[in-house]
Amino acid sequence: ADFRVGFELTKAFVTFQCGRRCIEDIFNDFRDGRKLLELLECLTGQKIAKEKGSTRVHALNNVNKALQILQRNNVDLVNIGSSDIVDGNHKLTLGLIWNIILHWQVKDVMKNIMAGLQQTNSEKILLSWVRQSTRNYPQVNVINFTSSWSDGLAFNALLHSHR
Repeated sequence: ADFRVGFELTKAFVTFQCGRRCIEDIFNDFRDGRKLLELLECLTGQKIAKEKGSTRVHALNNVNKALQILQRNNVDLVNIGSSDIVDGNHKLTLGLIWNIILHWQVKDVMKNIMAGLQQTNSEKILLSWVRQSTRNYPQVNVINFTSSWSDGLAFNALLHSHR
């Protein structure tokens, strides 16, 4: 169930960022690294060369290139390697995408809000971002990452606010 929620949010993020509906299954679609590099092209505004071959070596090279770009952009990549993505590891693929979302979406949106608070805790930053994103939905009151999500309203409001 947690993977399904993470998958849907990630799919929405990718579609929102690139305006493409090309992602059907993140775990499979990112395995060759091409769509991951396309996402990074959208986020960085730079054209990135991709290897077009279909062997594991080509996929590893593409994902390695993506990981290097992420490292250059100061995206936290703790224990995520190219073989994890190429092998379709669900947990680490979602972790990778989550770090991308956190870096490009949450931190950028929240940096001005959090600047005055000197806040460094990622969970508090994320909670503030969710509150900011769902403030126009009076029936949604996000106070934590457990009970506030149980009825699905916060999740849907978050998705709707970014569509």
